[in-house]
Amino acid sequence: MRWQGQCTQCKTWNSLEETVKDTSKPQPGPILNKIIESNSQEIVEPQRIKTRLTEFDLLLGSGIVPGSVILLGGEPGVGKSTLLLEIARKSDYKIVYVSGEESLGQVMNRAKRLKIDNKNLNIVQENHLATIIDYLEKDPPTLVLIDSIQSVYESSGRGFTGSAAQIRESAQYFLEFAKKTGASVIITGHVTKDGQIAGPKLLEHAVDVVLYFEADHAGYRYIKAAKNRFGSTGEIAVYEMTASGLQEISRERSIIVLEEIGGIGSVLFPQSEGSRILPVEVQVLVSPAGYASGRRIGENVEVPRLHLLAAIAEKYLGLKMSQCDVFVRIRGSAALSDMSADLALLAGIVSSYHELPLKPGLAIAGEVSLTGGIRSPGQLDNRRRSLSSLGVDSALWGGSADKSTLSGDQKFVSLVKDLPGILFPQIKK
Repeated sequence: MRWQGQCTQCKTWNSLEETVKDTSKPQPGPILNKIIESNSQEIVEPQRIKTRLTEFDLLLGSGIVPGSVILLGGEPGVGKSTLLLEIARKSDYKIVYVSGEESLGQVMNRAKRLKIDNKNLNIVQENHLATIIDYLEKDPPTLVLIDSIQSVYESSGRGFTGSAAQIRESAQYFLEFAKKTGASVIITGHVTKDGQIAGPKLLEHAVDVVLYFEADHAGYRYIKAAKNRFGSTGEIAVYEMTASGLQEISRERSIIVLEEIGGIGSVLFPQSEGSRILPVEVQVLVSPAGYASGRRIGENVEVPRLHLLAAIAEKYLGLKMSQCDVFVRIRGSAALSDMSADLALLAGIVSSYHELPLKPGLAIAGEVSLTGGIRSPGQLDNRRRSLSSLGVDSALWGGSADKSTLSGDQKFVSLVKDLPGILFPQIKK
């Protein structure tokens, strides 16, 4: 122990404070919950809370589990607050909406615009964590909506409002409240420029469900489950943002006009999002490069993926892709995340390069390997059923299959070198 008057980092005098580290061994406390054996008949699966938003309930695995904590992340303005009010629209159980970012007047104006009039919904404007917890514990509701975690602070905690320390401490209190009372809590959190919730991913490991709220340029919203302790991950719910609120897009509908897909560089791709098949249009433009080497530019698709497919096209199809620019645009999804989109992208490249139109309404899916092979897409039967329900019977799949299982205009391709001949018989090998 020695006297230190100047900070060694910022060189400021008299700015250091003595901190005594507690080295005592923590004492065990009483067990609050009853210990139950795994084969006990007392273990009963809790009845899930239905929000009456069909797609949202399916996303969670048939509803909200009592006592669970859900983290809803998204960019500012994507519609997180609107979604919380939509959840509370038709509920027949008590809901408390805690607004830390907007005044009561602002929240009520939005509720009035969305025509939400529910006597079971209580709206509270408060930022102080202790006050919020005290209010909730007096008469625990069934569902608590926190908007947002960055606006809540604990006066005895470290750091400023929205800091990592404050976010972690506030979330811990809500976790304890949910497990103790059985109330479910939905917490909204803003994402940073690199897509992380609340700066570093502080809360994802602690909460039960993590949902990401994304948007595209056409006004559609996509909610994806990145983590779900009570259901499958990778599921997606699709909504359209309108003046009257969020409108659900059922699984039997397509958000793009399928009849418009086709022509030069236009491909229909059935993207797998969990158990849902989302029709997506892949648009590809190949043009002569204006620089020494070709550029690869994509919207809602990873650029390294375009480099790989361009290299495959040059290696196995003889296309001079190094002298061409490749531009890709995706319609109908926030991101082209399915690996089976490789074949659709490659077909668009071939079509645009040769300036030959693809058949309207032709669905294409398959995973392209670096060795020149094409593999079958995952969930093939699910993709075919979904396309058939939308009236699409023409498809080209990767891999090979028993011909007896084919229906309609269904074809398979297993090698990259055979793709141009199947799509465009007029192309000479």
